[in-house]
Amino acid sequence: MAGWDDGYVTDVVYTTNFYREITPAWLATTCLLLGQRPPDLTRPYRYADLGCGHGFTALVVAATCPEAEVWAFDFNPAHIEWATRLAADAGLTNVRFVEASFADLAARPEAALPSFDFMVSHGVLSWISPENRTLMLDVIRQRLRPGGLAYVSYNVTTGWAGMVPLRRLMCLLEEASPARTDVAAAAILDFIERVRVAGALFFPANPTIESRLDDIRKQDARYIAHEYLNRDWHPLMFAEMAQAMADTKCSFIGSATLSENIDALAAPAGMVPLLGETTDQVLHQTLRDFASAQAFRRDLYRRGLLPIPVSEHQIMLDELVIAPMGQTVPDPITFTTPIGTVTGRTEIYRPLFDMLVQGPVSLRHARAATPYADRPLGELLQAVTLMIAGGYAHPVLPGGATAPARQAALQLNRAIATANGHGAELPRIIAPLIGSALQVDLLETLMVGDLLSGRAADMESLTASVLTGLERSGRTMQRDGKPVTDQAEKQAMAADVVQRFLERRLPVLKTLGVL
Repeated sequence: MAGWDDGYVTDVVYTTNFYREITPAWLATTCLLLGQRPPDLTRPYRYADLGCGHGFTALVVAATCPEAEVWAFDFNPAHIEWATRLAADAGLTNVRFVEASFADLAARPEAALPSFDFMVSHGVLSWISPENRTLMLDVIRQRLRPGGLAYVSYNVTTGWAGMVPLRRLMCLLEEASPARTDVAAAAILDFIERVRVAGALFFPANPTIESRLDDIRKQDARYIAHEYLNRDWHPLMFAEMAQAMADTKCSFIGSATLSENIDALAAPAGMVPLLGETTDQVLHQTLRDFASAQAFRRDLYRRGLLPIPVSEHQIMLDELVIAPMGQTVPDPITFTTPIGTVTGRTEIYRPLFDMLVQGPVSLRHARAATPYADRPLGELLQAVTLMIAGGYAHPVLPGGATAPARQAALQLNRAIATANGHGAELPRIIAPLIGSALQVDLLETLMVGDLLSGRAADMESLTASVLTGLERSGRTMQRDGKPVTDQAEKQAMAADVVQRFLERRLPVLKTLGVL
């Protein structure tokens, strides 16, 4: 550890991630679906990311929401430098990356920073000290506007209780290792496996640990280091966070994991009547966490509650537009929820999927169509909620993809393609219609970069582009994890990638305003 890091891993930088749940379109839609008035995205607003890491989500927000003033804060200078350089490469002028700790931010005078309509912090609270947690929440208390939304995510004790002693063992092993934390991670996991095989009774006493370890082994070593090897690692209960947020004058309105806002999908059937008996919000959410062995929460708070009047709420819901995300629709139609996989009723979901084949759909249009015109609005809203949660659809920004947003997203997508062409790993494409980003193959980012630069969208041209981009970035085609050396095989594999891109990805990118 470096001394200034407060026990947080800094000898290796974090992975570059994106989180759809902290984008303005997602947060405002969640707020609307929960019946609370969201910030107006048609007017200028301010957005703050507290503990932004590499700041990729902040870059996406800045590019797709040119009317927003975006601020992103992190105490790690390596993260801030990386984000600042990519912002400059993309020509983004509405985002500021600031190197600052939570103590620095909490101590700044009122005039030193503006107030914000959105304040988000993803994957921070459980990985910092209680003192830093208090400081971060104090920043929210000082800077969130009345009516503003605050998002906080954290590990939950109900899903991590058995992991607490094992995580402590991991830290003891890391402290005894001279290796960098990401390098030490593999040896730590190997040693823990030796402990398990040797017959340690901890493992049969905690039967979920083995599957948790299997999941950990699949992760990037940098992620393992930052997730498990910090000095501080504190799963929390909802009651703790609700009280702490109440002290910032913020009230809980729901979860940004949309399916968790529906009791029947967030708890086993036998628990639903018990939840129905519970009128206290803190108890209700706590029982829900026990019901699903909740491991991670994405809580959404509002500074002051302001329920939308029923008639106005209907008008605002009618104006909500969702866009297709290009996913293959399963048969039967299934969704992943906190309690497992659920199957949607064909007569409810199939018509909505059929509408989305034609492009973005407003709730007004859907509500008037068969079969929804003769059904309760709640059924349609639940269907829309699950389709968004499942990644089949996404809320569209009010006004769609404006010309400035398209231009800014184009510039950021070009910068991403250039970075990946030089060996970076940024498997994302920015989609201005929805104010978000798509998870894609790195090769797809190279093709998008070439298309944005004027290359023809044909097999021969794009295949050559893929092969050239791979060579330039020091990568090669792989089969079964091994490099392909035969040129003809490389050509055939690249052509296959291009064909899938042209048939499956390109239509979606056009719909979402990328191309």
